[in-house]
Amino acid sequence: MNKIRTFIALGTGMILSMWAHAETNQVNVKKVEQDLYQTSDGLYIETRFCTVDTDGDNAVLNYVKYACGNNLRFSSNKTCEVEFVFR
Repeated sequence: MNKIRTFIALGTGMILSMWAHAETNQVNVKKVEQDLYQTSDGLYIETRFCTVDTDGDNAVLNYVKYACGNNLRFSSNKTCEVEFVFR
């Protein structure tokens, strides 16, 4: 019985750790309008209260759909909360 509990606990832990891992992408972004950025790949990044003005800045996008803590970190070390990413 203890082996089964241990197996279930380990399996659950592995699944949760994979699910919680945010997808991190290096992107080149430009500001389209207030709280909307576009990558050089054609993705749109909707932010929340982001005031960074850029026209081709490198940034790091951490995003998992429906997760909290999604963000866009610019090379200037400013970070903005990401609401949604779409094509």
